[in-house]
Amino acid sequence: MRAARVKAMAALAVLMCASLAGCLSTVDDGDDENPITMTVHYESTSGTILERVQNGATLSQTGVELAFDFARVTSKAGAMTTFTLDPGDDEDGSNAITVNANDQAEITYTYQTHGLFTVVLSATDESGNEASTNVIVRIDKTTDWTQSNTDDPDSMVVPATPDCLCPAPERIEVDSTISNPSGILGGTPVTVTWHLDNPDGEQQAFHTEQIGDGQEASWTHSQYSIVAGDWALNVSIDSGNDSLNLHHVVTVSYEAVESPPNPIESAATEQD
Repeated sequence: MRAARVKAMAALAVLMCASLAGCLSTVDDGDDENPITMTVHYESTSGTILERVQNGATLSQTGVELAFDFARVTSKAGAMTTFTLDPGDDEDGSNAITVNANDQAEITYTYQTHGLFTVVLSATDESGNEASTNVIVRIDKTTDWTQSNTDDPDSMVVPATPDCLCPAPERIEVDSTISNPSGILGGTPVTVTWHLDNPDGEQQAFHTEQIGDGQEASWTHSQYSIVAGDWALNVSIDSGNDSLNLHHVVTVSYEAVESPPNPIESAATEQD
């Protein structure tokens, strides 16, 4: 428990630091005598996981792959020996990746869960010197959820608990369309209501529409003041008995406090 609290405090301190321009650096500032210069390049520090769910079955999930290039990390005390990337999406560092500096200089990692992660990039040289730098990574998640031909819509669960010791998501974005397909013998209008409920089952937002036969209706909503836990997007059929097609696109988004990208091209331009 003590270790978890220390890690949580450290993560919070880094997030606060990230909100200040120039606070994060690719150079180790902890020891002026350290001969290692941590010049690490990365094209992106954010991304969105995409999950597809159809009629209750998860069809696919595409993670976010980020790459970190250590090729320009140098030491005045000799050759580099190892490079390490700790993605920050576990409590014990078991997902950390260490490579031999002689074999490769780029480390990639694919995030499959959402959150604001503190990535620790480290390097060692042949004299045993170590240096590290932190980078904040923001991973959001979009779920594309569909249910077809139903007169009893399922509840869509929206997990809003980050997979890190970090703040809860900033918002939940809902973009939903419900269609009332026309049957062979024709159909009737239906009245539906969308309900967005927090983890305690308390309704936080709703919207009601009447959908004519062969027509569709949509609801878009941005929900802030998110508490961690499982939210739910529910649809009730208030009148009518036609079968409906539901298409929800829901995104769990975090505050944009990620570290700015540090691509090689930008570094070259600045040097010029």
